[in-house]
Amino acid sequence: MASKRTHDEAFAGPADDAAPQARLPRATQEIVTYFEELKSHFDGLDDKEEQSLLVANALEEASGQECAVATDPACSRVLEALLPAAEPQQIAKFFQAVLKGEGLMAMASSPFGAHVLEAVLEQLTNAQQDAALEGPAIEELLTEACNNVCEHLYDFLTNRYATHVARRLLCIIAGRNVLPLAAKSQNKKSKGGALASKVGLLPGKQAATPEVAYPDLLHVLVDTLLSSDYISALHELMYDQHASPFIQGILTACEGNGEALQALIPAMLGAQPDAEEGDDSLLQGITRTTFQGIMQDRLSSHVMEVVFAVAPQPLLEEFYSSFLSSDLPALAAHPSANFALQAFLAAANRSPLVKTLLAELKGSFKELLQRRRSGVVAALLAACARTSAGQADASKAIAAALTGLHDEGKGLAETLLTLDMPGRICGPDMKPGQRVRLSPLGCAMLTTLLSFPQEFSQAFVSSIGDWSPSETLRVGQDPGGSRVLEALVNAAAASKAKKKLLRKLKGMWAILAVEPGGNHVVESCFIWGGVKDKEVIAGELASAEASLSGTPRGAALMRKCGTSAFKSSSSDWKRKATADAQTLNEYAELFGSDQAAATEAAEANHPASNGDMAHGHGDVAASEAADMADMNSPEQPAQKAKKGNKSTAAAAAAAAVAETGPAVVTDQMVSPEDRQAVIKDKRKKKQAKKQEEENLDEPTSVLGTDVADAPWANEIVSPVQYTEAAGEPNGAAVKKKEQKKSKRKEGENGKGVQKQDVSVTVPQDAKEALALLGFAAAQPASKQKKKKAAKKA
Repeated sequence: MASKRTHDEAFAGPADDAAPQARLPRATQEIVTYFEELKSHFDGLDDKEEQSLLVANALEEASGQECAVATDPACSRVLEALLPAAEPQQIAKFFQAVLKGEGLMAMASSPFGAHVLEAVLEQLTNAQQDAALEGPAIEELLTEACNNVCEHLYDFLTNRYATHVARRLLCIIAGRNVLPLAAKSQNKKSKGGALASKVGLLPGKQAATPEVAYPDLLHVLVDTLLSSDYISALHELMYDQHASPFIQGILTACEGNGEALQALIPAMLGAQPDAEEGDDSLLQGITRTTFQGIMQDRLSSHVMEVVFAVAPQPLLEEFYSSFLSSDLPALAAHPSANFALQAFLAAANRSPLVKTLLAELKGSFKELLQRRRSGVVAALLAACARTSAGQADASKAIAAALTGLHDEGKGLAETLLTLDMPGRICGPDMKPGQRVRLSPLGCAMLTTLLSFPQEFSQAFVSSIGDWSPSETLRVGQDPGGSRVLEALVNAAAASKAKKKLLRKLKGMWAILAVEPGGNHVVESCFIWGGVKDKEVIAGELASAEASLSGTPRGAALMRKCGTSAFKSSSSDWKRKATADAQTLNEYAELFGSDQAAATEAAEANHPASNGDMAHGHGDVAASEAADMADMNSPEQPAQKAKKGNKSTAAAAAAAAVAETGPAVVTDQMVSPEDRQAVIKDKRKKKQAKKQEEENLDEPTSVLGTDVADAPWANEIVSPVQYTEAAGEPNGAAVKKKEQKKSKRKEGENGKGVQKQDVSVTVPQDAKEALALLGFAAAQPASKQKKKKAAKKA
């Protein structure tokens, strides 16, 4: 049966005799009756062994007429239901029989047989993952199936039923789901992420390209598309509604394979390598009109989205310079091309390119927002945040565009959140309990803007501060709005704005925690807040324990906030929270955390808590972890190693943090006992260092002998001048020396060097000379000071 072509006028495709012409056999009435009775009996069985035995008998009965059974309307449904209970060897035997002759294409072109083949391929994949069937056996079956598909690839891709079999086979070869989100039948287990990856809510490209399960078979598919029989048809396949998802999938499967992409992408776009001699460009022969026409087509624009997502950065820059420059505003306003442009912006990872794109598009922000093309603006803002390029210009441009859009009484933040929707967040005509679904793109853009440096996001932070408590609550209850509040708490905004947010939500923490998104907001506020804020949040959550226990994340939030301990004894809870906050402050002071963060926290009177109930601030904890890892590093200088040995608990705590790297110090990393041990150990080191410096100041420590018995004592004492009357050193000279000594000590103290007065039991006449000598031994003087000391002696 020849497959039906959907665009015969555009391209005739391979020769007509390439498609199988065999007529589908029909199942006998006996087989149909047998399978109908078998289904009712199978549904009544609960024992797995009995089910497996029944399926084995059914497949044995269908032996020799697999195609007829699989393509029958009644039998195919029964067979598809029986396959999950079959043994892998039985499925492999059934598939082997289908692959003989032209059975695969005949079965795949049937609406019933295509479903059975998809079920067979899915069961083979499960058997491979469970190691129930040997790898070579599966690979041999897949190789035979791939060769069969490649013989009639055009018919497989353009047939409305067979294309699903080809897509399923492609996913098995790639080892993952490579189909677009629009292919719902092949993408049931995938989670959303098309919008999120473009606007920065999810990471765009993965750091490591996933490994292909069968690279040789993927190479066979690529070579078939690039062969002389299909190279001219490849460009036309992008416009076919059945073939387009397969083309997108094979591009995604080749991600990271530069050689394959550099061959596939130009061929799909219609490049003609021999168009001009001496031109080495991969894109020669492609005109600006053709390229933009592909972006503007309803079907091929989906292929361009994938092309932009997988193309290397140099090829993206060539796309812009050759085909897109100066035309971005027009493409951004197009109904189909704007989606392809969003994918291009999401793939741009170089600062110069992002700055160029921003310079061309920032003047059209207002028009794009008015024409419901805010996805382009969101993708461009995410690119600025990702590359840290043009953030100042982007924030000014979006603020200027919103100024001309918002109604009276609306601020910048509220205007963003209510894009493409009438009314306000909390209007006077709204009924009690009524909610307004905020704009997902507006929430995404505001979240991105809050991630900018503080000086660029201040206008939006101030606008959020103008919300009333009821408006703040409504935003926190929205799925997208909760991300905005969470971004504000975790951003580099001033602590005053965060404190203001916590004051507005006071008394509504339990209401907010019931919502899935609001639960995350409460957790972020609890982590950032001070002891008093934590006490308020824990108290409100403890009073609503019954309602929170029934929510998906309510129990986990209450554990993090320590509500059970709070209900048992609020005074003990507060004492523990205060002790944790003080411990973290001492931790930061001893281990030298970020001075700016410490100053801000001190001024805001928000000591972070890092005990059994919450994590501390990220920057402070990361600095502590780095310092503890540094303490445990084997590359420490020898002088630090001599200051004292670490205690067992301190060494364990430092090693735990060192293994995880500079990260947030949590209860699982360092226990309170280990943390106290590290602090005590640090104090002992300081005391040891201080004692060592004191010992350096004392002549007895430096010289290692008693001063009175020192053989050099007489040599030093003899030059000292005495008065004839009292037998004591000259008073003026001694006073002068003491003044110089005092000044010298003050200078040393200013540099962080502590000196102690020399206290020895020696005659008064030798004390001054020994003090001078002791100072010289403790800290060597310069040559000039040595000469002066020698003259005075």
